[in-house]
Amino acid sequence: MPAKPLMRVPDFQKLFLSASTAQLGAQVTLLALPLVAILGLHASAVQVGLLAALGTLPYLLVGLPAGAWLERARLKRVLSFSALGRAVVLGSVPLLWAFHEVDMGFLYAIAVVVGLMSTFYDIAWQSYLPSLVGTSRLHEASSRLSIASSGAQLFGPGLAGFLIRALSAPLALLADAIGFVVAATSVQTIEAQDPPPAERADDAGVARRVVEGLSYVTHHELLRWIAVGTGAWNFVGTALNVVLVLFEARVLHYSAGTIGLVFLLGNVGYVIGAPLVRKVTARLGVGRTMLLGATLGGLGPLLLPMARPEDAMGLLVGGWFFRALGSPLYTVNQISVRLAITPAELTARMTATMKFFVMGAMPLGSFLGGALAGALGYRPTLWVIAAVAVAPVLATALSKLRLLSDPPEKLRPGAVALRQA
Repeated sequence: MPAKPLMRVPDFQKLFLSASTAQLGAQVTLLALPLVAILGLHASAVQVGLLAALGTLPYLLVGLPAGAWLERARLKRVLSFSALGRAVVLGSVPLLWAFHEVDMGFLYAIAVVVGLMSTFYDIAWQSYLPSLVGTSRLHEASSRLSIASSGAQLFGPGLAGFLIRALSAPLALLADAIGFVVAATSVQTIEAQDPPPAERADDAGVARRVVEGLSYVTHHELLRWIAVGTGAWNFVGTALNVVLVLFEARVLHYSAGTIGLVFLLGNVGYVIGAPLVRKVTARLGVGRTMLLGATLGGLGPLLLPMARPEDAMGLLVGGWFFRALGSPLYTVNQISVRLAITPAELTARMTATMKFFVMGAMPLGSFLGGALAGALGYRPTLWVIAAVAVAPVLATALSKLRLLSDPPEKLRPGAVALRQA
């Protein structure tokens, strides 16, 4: 008897709703929070870069111990708490804005707390997924969740631009907070039991497990290159999120609505690419699909610094479109591969270690993007970012990742099928 489609499995539906709503909220925050600083507080490029960097800094600071801690935690409780935490924190911005109490210091603090909650949420749902759907359906589940992410990436910036235009940037964050309440409520209704947490250990035991996870990733012939390539991908993405918004606001003089429209139209690429992941992977294999996605993602940033006022919209949308089109082809497969080839007892530690590397690159991208924009100017900085965007292509093409032939659901820990070189 064929298995029930995942989207008809109630518990997966609830996780899907929670994750997709949280993704949408994260995309709104990604644009609304810096625009509060840019439009409301007239922040400099360095300040905007620092704000974005602080939002992802927790991945670098607590990502490794978070994985060891989550092995001993109830994951549903963590997912619910981290979503509600973001709702409370983001909801405080418009309240304090009404009393003229918001400054850059306050926004920095908001970014850190939201980033901390996001760190735990992201590690928890990826660690929870294998026990909820089983290894054989990981790729299908990852693809479905990628479609949710595509919808969030498509509508999030446009929704943020619309809300900012209609309500103001601070009030847009209030609507964002409501979405995180929905995410928390949804995950709480999942009926499946959490995977049993590991036995509680002392600090030395936590440190040992952190080191084991770090060693597993850095010594694995595939995972270490996934960490390099995906870290570079995220470095480029966060640098662009800072510099491109500043470029559009201060060089092209775009309004918040127009900035949101650029991301909205460009992210159509993600909507096209996400449903194709399984078919393209089945035809090309994991390795070639990852290489295709990395190449498309590297091509897009080359178009962005060419944008001039007379042709800016087409080049900006086109550049973001290629990057968005390549994103699911690369990202879904690298997540599926690393989950499939990792033993269950190492999943949380592997996920946390990967998050440490790939998300830890994000604050560096944000801060360096803002710092370079302040020192070199916006357009030269976009050229520098475009050069770095080649790194995921090289990490995939020059490693054994390009030789992966089996679809992720057929991969097993310690048994990776490679194409003949």
